[in-house]
Amino acid sequence: MHSHRKLLSFLLCAVILLSLPAAAYADSSPAPFELTLLIDGGSDAAVRAYQESYEGNLYLSLMDLSQALNGTAAQFRLNYNYTNEDGESFTVLPGQAAAPVTGATRLTVDSRPGVRHLGLARHRFYVGESERKYYTYRSTDRDLYMNLTDLQLILNLTVEVVSESAIRVYPDRPFAPDLKELTAQGYFDVFNGIVLADADTGRALYVNAPNRVLPIASLSKLLGYYLLADAMDEGRLHRDDLIPISRNADRLSRSADGYIVLREGSQVPAYELLDGMLLASSNECSLALAEYAAGSEEAFVEQMQAKAAELGLRTAEFYSCSGLPIFTRSALAAKLQNRMSAQDLFLLIRALLEKHPEITEITSKKYSKMQKLDYATANSNPLVFNLDGVNGLKTGNTDKAGNCLAVSLPVSHGGETHTIVLVLLGAENAWVRNQASEILLRYAQNYYGENGF
Repeated sequence: MHSHRKLLSFLLCAVILLSLPAAAYADSSPAPFELTLLIDGGSDAAVRAYQESYEGNLYLSLMDLSQALNGTAAQFRLNYNYTNEDGESFTVLPGQAAAPVTGATRLTVDSRPGVRHLGLARHRFYVGESERKYYTYRSTDRDLYMNLTDLQLILNLTVEVVSESAIRVYPDRPFAPDLKELTAQGYFDVFNGIVLADADTGRALYVNAPNRVLPIASLSKLLGYYLLADAMDEGRLHRDDLIPISRNADRLSRSADGYIVLREGSQVPAYELLDGMLLASSNECSLALAEYAAGSEEAFVEQMQAKAAELGLRTAEFYSCSGLPIFTRSALAAKLQNRMSAQDLFLLIRALLEKHPEITEITSKKYSKMQKLDYATANSNPLVFNLDGVNGLKTGNTDKAGNCLAVSLPVSHGGETHTIVLVLLGAENAWVRNQASEILLRYAQNYYGENGF
């Protein structure tokens, strides 16, 4: 009887909600407010902003910000583009004067059309001629709202929060993160392990829980590539080899963990499977290569464990070639995941880049079109798009591992070039992972730019 009453109450509430006009939902969406922009060396201005999900998580209107910074060293123009072929895109043009605003388009917070209905998406977004991969909110009046930290990264300026209703902008002060201050604020506490270090010298620039043993998800594929590259060096595998697709690879490709459809009995060039494995993070491509190179996934995993021991990676535990969890074959199955510390991952990457630097010829690609597979992919590593010079390496994600990233960035000073490697494990989502990774790499660039090697 009670269950029937609960069901009737639920249905009544549903009917009432569905009968409400669309405007009734507006107040539950993020509501914009006016934020005072104190511009160092210039006039104060007002921009529209809102707090996404949490207080302090500020998003600013790019349209308003371009007007406010007009005439400063950080001025930019925001362009909206649309074609039937490519759809819509937004472009930030640093150094260009803001588009003029007419009385018809200069609207208040309350009257700006559709500003309360914002949807989180990855829009096609460019800075100059370079495509970038940042999360943005688009309003219905062709404006973009972007996170305050991302804006500092894009426009290369420094911002201070003065109060709940005001921020100070320094257009002439390039973005220069202070890791000591960020650490004191607890910025990096949300990650499970971090190592930022010089792959040429081994010198660490920043670490946080570097020796904690953690699930590493698809970062496992870096060790898989190491073995495959060894096989190519020894003539046991060639980039042009046609790899037969097994029933296991076919089945995996059609599962919830699949990316690219692989058909049993077909043959795919090894170079396409390598692109799929490293760029799209395809588990089935990793499996097909492992089976071809070692005869079975189990044999390949044994080789991975042996190679980890040879390289001195004491925390390494491998159960799958791709980083996917596996279940033990028992009535009460245990879920096992590949594990390693951030420090050992750095050591692996250091060894990989020394012996097989050609990996970056794949991992530096922004896009790949695989003809035989009839599949096109973008690099899953957003830093390849967002920070000039990044040439690798790999993303990873499982429920337990969180969002993980290994990045390589060559940095030059005084005619000498070193490769900086960042390993970041256990981010709560991709946006947090991407943003922190770019901040850490910017720090490395600034540090070596000022101090040399």
